[in-house]
Amino acid sequence: MISTQYRVGIVGLRGITSAVPQSPGPRAAYQGGKVGPPFDREVIIGHAACLALMDNVEVAGYCDIVSDLLEDFENNWQGRWPNAKPYTDYKQMLAEANLDILTVGTSDNRHADMVVDAANSGIKAIMCEKPLATTMEDANRMIKACEDNRVQLSVGHTKSWDPMYHKIRDMMSDGEIGQVKSITATMGGPRAMLFRNGTHRVHGLVFFADSEPTHVMGLLEEGFDHWDQYRGDGGKNPEIEPGVTGIIKFANGVHAYFDCTKNALDTSSISITGTTGKITFVLSSGMATLESVDEGGDTITRTIKPMGIVSNYQTMGYVAAYEELIALAENGGGESVGSGRQARHVVQILTGFLKSHQAGSALVKVPS
Repeated sequence: MISTQYRVGIVGLRGITSAVPQSPGPRAAYQGGKVGPPFDREVIIGHAACLALMDNVEVAGYCDIVSDLLEDFENNWQGRWPNAKPYTDYKQMLAEANLDILTVGTSDNRHADMVVDAANSGIKAIMCEKPLATTMEDANRMIKACEDNRVQLSVGHTKSWDPMYHKIRDMMSDGEIGQVKSITATMGGPRAMLFRNGTHRVHGLVFFADSEPTHVMGLLEEGFDHWDQYRGDGGKNPEIEPGVTGIIKFANGVHAYFDCTKNALDTSSISITGTTGKITFVLSSGMATLESVDEGGDTITRTIKPMGIVSNYQTMGYVAAYEELIALAENGGGESVGSGRQARHVVQILTGFLKSHQAGSALVKVPS
């Protein structure tokens, strides 16, 4: 058995960081740290649940200002990490717990100080939930603090570690759809929110465009003209955060369209169009289709199947993210596939939509 090597602290104990996976199967998997059902039959998305699958990490501390959440974490995970210590002050945890990695899972607009303080504390790596920040000022100082202290930073756009995303991007690089011209991302349903959930689809646009955004044009959901800056509650209440319809120009000439609409079919998709073909990916299905034209001018459609998933779980998501983060910290260099740089581009687009809306939905330069 691999001895514990990396000490992790978690700040912010809502569902994405601390929830126990819901499954009809037995829950013995996380009692005592054993790996078995239900973990070997489903993809686990929560931070603690993913860390529980890894032999070379230990949650040494967990922090929240809500006492009930601290108690819930202890009840759920004491069997896996009996020595983990609760905190109500993340700065005290950074000072006392001798952490290697900090996971920041607080509200969307409260990441910045924690990331900066962690980077300045001597920590090796940071996993920050998405979106990276809700202002460019915060995003810039977070990235600067990590770069100045040579701290690895990964941001929780979980599709960064999805094998299908990488397979599709490899196909694009191999020229299977020719030169990429446009990308369309859609998100519908009650949680089609610009910052909280929309950030995933905007990240998809950045990921596949593989370029810096330069200009955007945005039209916010009706009733949100007061949103000249982020005015949400950290993502808790969808009704107070707008959807958006937007256009993005990238430096490499790719144009992207983003439709994030609450009163619409609850589905998400990404479509990438090139000069000789088109790839469409419906995210809920995990499958994609490739349309291309053969030499005779006939349209050919084929299914793109997932790759690289072992035992039907976890060569993706946060297990892959933490494994990559540890490898980068050990090697002392390199950039995460879920990098802070990429996440910064997402924040540029999100805040650019606000800027454009205030300018009458004009095409504007993205904030820097």
